[in-house]
Amino acid sequence: MTELAHRYARALYESAPEVALETSARQMQDQPELWQALCSPAVLPEEKQRVLGRLPFLKEGTLLRFYNLLAKNGRMALLPEIVEAFSQCRLQAKGAAKCALRCVQAPSQQTMEKLRRALCRLHGKDDIQFEIQIDPQLLGGFTLELEGVLYDKSVRGALKEMRRYLEERRMA
Repeated sequence: MTELAHRYARALYESAPEVALETSARQMQDQPELWQALCSPAVLPEEKQRVLGRLPFLKEGTLLRFYNLLAKNGRMALLPEIVEAFSQCRLQAKGAAKCALRCVQAPSQQTMEKLRRALCRLHGKDDIQFEIQIDPQLLGGFTLELEGVLYDKSVRGALKEMRRYLEERRMA
């Protein structure tokens, strides 16, 4: 995620934290022709702004002004990143964070709750929201990514570490 997307997201969050950014962005992206036109450098910013003004789901002034700013500056293609950063701003305001959990099979609710409590304590958060991705290539165990920190407790990661260690020993 780019710093520019973070800046746009922070600015929007500070001016309108309850705006329905995710919903409106999804509605635009779900219409491929519209989305392509809004992101195209061949379409003039004024034309993009006219189209945005006619969208029925953009009645709210702050959100429409925000999209017009993106169109004017040629930054509409950043919208998916901005949505993600905006979501992070909301989570941070609640003392929460998003955690990417990759595992071979989905863990039980009890395991998830233990993991949530441990990560909250470790990172000083009130809540953790998990994004679970099933990845059989891990061979077993799991990986967690939270606030730029990667925890690799997978069989695949252990094998990579073992190989690295053996190669270092062979070189010595």
